[in-house]
Amino acid sequence: MSIPEYAIQRWLFDEAQGRYDIDLAESGVQFQLLKDLDLRPEWELDYSLDRGRPQLRGAIAEMYGGQPELSADHVAVTHGAQEGLYLLYRSLLRPGDHVIATSPGWQQAWEVPRHIGCDVTVLPWPPGTPFDSEGLLRAIGPRTRLVILNSPGNPSGCVLTDSEWDAVVAATAERGIAVVNDEEYLLDFAGSVIHRHPHGISVSGLSKVFGMPALRLGWLCAAPELVEAVVNYKRYTTVSNSLVWERAGELALLHRAGHVARYRRLVEPGLGILEGFARRHADRMRLVAPQGTPFAWVETLARTSSRDIAERLLEQHRTLVMPAEVFGAERALRISFARPVEVLEEGLERLGKVLADMD
Repeated sequence: MSIPEYAIQRWLFDEAQGRYDIDLAESGVQFQLLKDLDLRPEWELDYSLDRGRPQLRGAIAEMYGGQPELSADHVAVTHGAQEGLYLLYRSLLRPGDHVIATSPGWQQAWEVPRHIGCDVTVLPWPPGTPFDSEGLLRAIGPRTRLVILNSPGNPSGCVLTDSEWDAVVAATAERGIAVVNDEEYLLDFAGSVIHRHPHGISVSGLSKVFGMPALRLGWLCAAPELVEAVVNYKRYTTVSNSLVWERAGELALLHRAGHVARYRRLVEPGLGILEGFARRHADRMRLVAPQGTPFAWVETLARTSSRDIAERLLEQHRTLVMPAEVFGAERALRISFARPVEVLEEGLERLGKVLADMD
């Protein structure tokens, strides 16, 4: 059985490629440059370990804190967070299992489990609304194996509150249901699902907050027996990550505070600029206030589709945003605002011209 086309990646890497010079679609902060890394000429160009260097895995475990028993054995290094999630689905799930995901969201969360043969419930979580804890409870059945969450969320910019997390735990923990949270945008890992849920699984990486997607360095943090299953599946796929980039990642984590400070320096002014833009175009759009993400969900009020708006912006003004349709939703755009001020302002000005032409 073939898997459905990946709408997000098709939009970015096929339909939009070569048609833009301003990118307000990237889901992380403005990328860094190779000169920002402290690379060493004596580093070996050898294979790394299938589960990642112990020094890197130890640094990741240390970042989570909060539990002294958390160690490198709880961590597998993966080729970006997306591979971590893919390896998890392939290692944990079996045909006939039931999985719960949320939408709008990352297509991988429902399509890969379906491709495995799982029954998938996609729970609506409209941006700007509370998480539907009662809907989650109603969706759970005797075959429910995994709940897939993303908080802070992509593309919604929403987060689960402490009380909503409590409801998730109450609905799943005693039933033995695992909960994975994509935590790419989490700044304080003391709040990780690892510390909230007895069967919690955290996936994260250096792409979004650090602005280093080219390193393709992510990780999965879970119980050691699940880590072992993930590592075994990884041996059939990418085998290991780059030893060079793992060393660079260790240094990035060593200086994590500086990277988080850079993230905030880009996010805070950028959000203010986007908020001002939204006020000026309140008759055409509504901004859903983001909670801890470098992008925002912007509802479009025009009669035309958000896909059409994004296409016009590409065609007429060479500016890229993400239409809601690629996330399984409608009439909204995901707009990244953690960009250099001059880039963001120019991109929004171009978007304003398109909005002005809408019915």
